[in-house]
Amino acid sequence: MSEEKKKKLSFSRRAFLKATAASALAGAAGSFLLGCDQEDENGVADPGDDVEYTFPPEPEVATKFNWCGTCGANCGMVAHVVDGKVVRLKGSPADQVAQGKLCVKGYGNVKQLYDPDRLKFPMKRTNPEKGPGVDPGFVQITWDEALELAGDAYNKAIEEHGPQSMVIFSRGQDWLNRWQRAIGTPNRLGHHSICFTTYDAPWNACVGRGQRPWTLDLANAKYILSFGWDMPSKAKNNQAREYFKALENGAKAVVIDPRLTITGSLADEWIPIKPGTDLAFCLAMINIIVNEELYDKDFVENYTEGLDKLKEGVQDYTPEWAAEITEIDADTIERIAKEFANTRPALIPNHKRDAGGPNHANGWRVAFCMVILNSLVGSLDREGGQIMQKTPSMPGFDAIFPPEDDWFPEMPKERIDGYEKHPLLRHGTGDFATFADGIINEDPYPVKAAFFRKYNLLAFPNTAKAVEAFKKFDFMAVAEIYPSELVQLADVVFPEPHFLETSGLGVRSYQAMYPQIHLRQAAVDTIYDTRGFGGIVTGIAQAMGLGHIFEDVSGGKFNDERLKALGSSWDELVASEDGVWSDEKPFKGAEEFNTDSGKIELYANKLEANGYDPLPYWQPRRELPSDEYPFYFLISRPPMHKMTESQNNELFMQLYSENTVMISEAKAQEMGISDGDELIVESRVGKIQLKAELVKGMRPDCVCVEHGFGHWSPDLSLAQGKGANDGDLIPDVPIDEMLALKCPGANGLMNDFCVKVSKA
Repeated sequence: MSEEKKKKLSFSRRAFLKATAASALAGAAGSFLLGCDQEDENGVADPGDDVEYTFPPEPEVATKFNWCGTCGANCGMVAHVVDGKVVRLKGSPADQVAQGKLCVKGYGNVKQLYDPDRLKFPMKRTNPEKGPGVDPGFVQITWDEALELAGDAYNKAIEEHGPQSMVIFSRGQDWLNRWQRAIGTPNRLGHHSICFTTYDAPWNACVGRGQRPWTLDLANAKYILSFGWDMPSKAKNNQAREYFKALENGAKAVVIDPRLTITGSLADEWIPIKPGTDLAFCLAMINIIVNEELYDKDFVENYTEGLDKLKEGVQDYTPEWAAEITEIDADTIERIAKEFANTRPALIPNHKRDAGGPNHANGWRVAFCMVILNSLVGSLDREGGQIMQKTPSMPGFDAIFPPEDDWFPEMPKERIDGYEKHPLLRHGTGDFATFADGIINEDPYPVKAAFFRKYNLLAFPNTAKAVEAFKKFDFMAVAEIYPSELVQLADVVFPEPHFLETSGLGVRSYQAMYPQIHLRQAAVDTIYDTRGFGGIVTGIAQAMGLGHIFEDVSGGKFNDERLKALGSSWDELVASEDGVWSDEKPFKGAEEFNTDSGKIELYANKLEANGYDPLPYWQPRRELPSDEYPFYFLISRPPMHKMTESQNNELFMQLYSENTVMISEAKAQEMGISDGDELIVESRVGKIQLKAELVKGMRPDCVCVEHGFGHWSPDLSLAQGKGANDGDLIPDVPIDEMLALKCPGANGLMNDFCVKVSKA
């Protein structure tokens, strides 16, 4: 080959990468191909003298700031847009939550946005029969017709049975909250009782916060003690990143969990505890720390109250006592307690469904212990500890759009889920564990109409009973993005846009070491005939004759007025180079707390005043293995999936397409079970069938199933029929049973039952 030809063929690696990246962005498959006519004596392609090498022009890439709507972390992101289409998502560098990175779920939102199965227009049901496997007979309708149908149905229920006969299943949202108050129903229900309200109750009582904090300063911790906390395994972006930083900085990590998770495999030590006995381990730690005075004396003296009563209350909880319950030897318990107390900053991180969450009857007491232990070592709202997030102070919806005095009728106090019976919880949410029993038994009254937003049927415990409850409604409407199982039960369907098609403000709460807001801009125009949720609620209100409550209300004005209170504006934020408003300042921990004493109350007077134990005394879990149900049941979540929302994502299903029954390899061999065998898992309320997955890192008395699968909606082309729904096994909790447990956090008891396993 001539030198001239070699020059024509030579180009740098950087140029090659630049060209291929440009081709990928432009979607120009095949535009970067070299013709090959012949080879020289060395096997090098010789295309001939007349070939000219051309590269596609670099596409014009627009950037839009947004924040991820997949989970509550709401990581800031930057969308790259080419020819009106999102081609890439990146973490926002200026966002203290994302710090320039996204998790696998965040990156996968391009596929979510362009999922061909998305809901595309309003629909109404034509088949009155409802249930799994029943064709709803949906037909397309106009937005006006959909809103009128809903408005008429809700008015009919209210006129005939009172405002309490309408129930709203949704997270809180400003437009929705005003609509609920104008209707006068006390029944807005959220998922929080099966998520984190077991944490809320002790934080309210001990620290004076209505909700537990979400910020963990993991990177600066020197000792991380996890009781089932497993967020790095779940690809929780900020917590995984900070955990890795801590390990790189030399922190010791100890994971106490019945199953060896990815988080545990990265730790210095994994301790396989008996499920539901973490409380005993924690109480023994407190016993060691207070009796041997290993606590942070300065912090405890200045910022806590009740040490003497705490010390008196834990005297019986020795490591030897805890060893009998946990099946962890006493020396290990004592060693961990001393390491935790003497290696500072030390931190017990927690999130939602770990040991202090809604999994076991004693979970709220574990959460209580975590507040106490983090306080004893001076790690509550201190560097290297659990941080009370620093958020900006902005006017609320009613301050910007003041309501008239006569707009909101007095609400009935009794709720269909009995949530008002938990005095330490915020009553703006509700209880997924108890509502079905109330609806089916019409106790304390009948419910005739419902509105759902972004909840799916597979999220409810005892799913079959939830279906039975929903079939009692005369009318139900669902606002959603995807054609979920709950959509299949709806009378009217309102399609919402994907978050990449919307705009707004995101207040940082996860990893909020200082006040910060992240901009959300619509990355692309709406693809289908969808409507934003504020517009849906406003339209239904108008159809009900309540349009006046949203007169002159707009999202644009709401966002602008909130920013003006901070000395900024919407236009200024849009014009910024990084899409954030920040009030960055040196971290300073709280000096006072919102309790009667102004201190962290280790002996919780507020719990005592409301009829609960003021200290986290020992209480066993609700159910133990029996001859009929010999296995503890564990639930986990794969890192690429978000609950039940992502199983129709093409990329994620290539990575993890169905769940399995994870069982100890040793126990499986004893039972004659091989990897891949079809197994039946059965509880006292239902059963599922899944393939066996044999694992080494799990106690032999446990089985584990990943959450999120078992979709039966025929309109989810990739998710339908893959795996099984763990919710079919989880018992619901009637309100009388829940109250008998004396849990101030409305515990959903998501793991507090046992199962049997057999070959299919």
